[in-house]
Amino acid sequence: MKIYVRLESPYEWVRVNGERVEAFGEVENISEFPIGDDESVIGVVPGEYVTAHRVSLPTKTKKQFNQALPFALEESLSEEVSEVYFVCPDWKPNSEVLVYSVARSKMLQWQTLANQNRIPIDQLLPEYMLLPEHEAADFSLARVDDGLLAKQVRGDGIALDVELIDVWLMDVPVESTVAVNDEAITQDLLSRHPNRDFRYWEFGIGLRHWLEYESKNALNLWGDEYRPSVSRLKMSSILKPLALAGLSVFLFLAYDTFRYFSLKKEILSLDAHMVEILQETIPDASGIEGGLARSFMERALQAGQAQSEQRSVHATLADIANVLRQMRATLQELSYQNDEVVITCILSDFSQVDAITRRLNSQRNLSASLQGSSAEDDIVFATYVVKER
Repeated sequence: MKIYVRLESPYEWVRVNGERVEAFGEVENISEFPIGDDESVIGVVPGEYVTAHRVSLPTKTKKQFNQALPFALEESLSEEVSEVYFVCPDWKPNSEVLVYSVARSKMLQWQTLANQNRIPIDQLLPEYMLLPEHEAADFSLARVDDGLLAKQVRGDGIALDVELIDVWLMDVPVESTVAVNDEAITQDLLSRHPNRDFRYWEFGIGLRHWLEYESKNALNLWGDEYRPSVSRLKMSSILKPLALAGLSVFLFLAYDTFRYFSLKKEILSLDAHMVEILQETIPDASGIEGGLARSFMERALQAGQAQSEQRSVHATLADIANVLRQMRATLQELSYQNDEVVITCILSDFSQVDAITRRLNSQRNLSASLQGSSAEDDIVFATYVVKER
């Protein structure tokens, strides 16, 4: 599992199991993050501290690139070059690459926080790198408190004030599609820029909501220079498994010895107890003798199989309902045939059709396929076949 922790106030944390948000919360002090011994820890910092640059330098080696980089970005930095830390996660010779710049004072502050509070942060990311990517858009734009975070599909990101949207748009190609999670901002942009493509996409506001979508990030701001020196191996984490292993061996040997000397007596006792239970619960089991109880127990299991199938259907319907709620889809019709659930939904637009199929298939116990979709009077209908894996 992964746990995302925010290193600036408010100190939010989110635990992700696979691609599902399992738990989240906020603590008053960074030392109170509920980090498990086996969890991968990802640190998240505000986007305004990390600037992304597109850089193209005619260098053949990474050493040459690192030497030329400060001079290439000197005019675009607000601090002295010597006070800025640069990270290039995917360098290639003679190619345009992404470079992230951070003030060394901030890197040192985050490193000190991790070391002093014994937080083994494996990866460090700016907040805008967690924004989800719309399948039909080139940019994602999110409202966060009084500001905005923007991310391009190819990796660029930025934190900006609402008043600076038009300045940011100067670097966004006119033909690009921008997915915005705030309806009022979307309408305002469409009214002022009718020749651009802005689409309202309600993907949530805040760290925990963004992580409901699959997030793949190769960037790690730590590098080798600022990586925290926090060891995961503690004496308690070593002694505890050893103690448990020793206890398991002792119990196994003790139990095996007991069974060796009392096996026959135990079998007779268990058989008699089983007969007693069957006579109390199954009417036609009266009068049976020891040794026949197993066949009656098999009949009891077969009788309970139908209830097990009902429980399986209930679990499937609960998972489907959870997905439709998250995607804001309305269930119009439902039927159950041949161990398959057929549902017809009302969607807001066609972009949700495939998104719901993917979300259903991402559930651990579901397998779904799209049966068909159509539109009538600006209403989109989609039919899916869903069954338990």
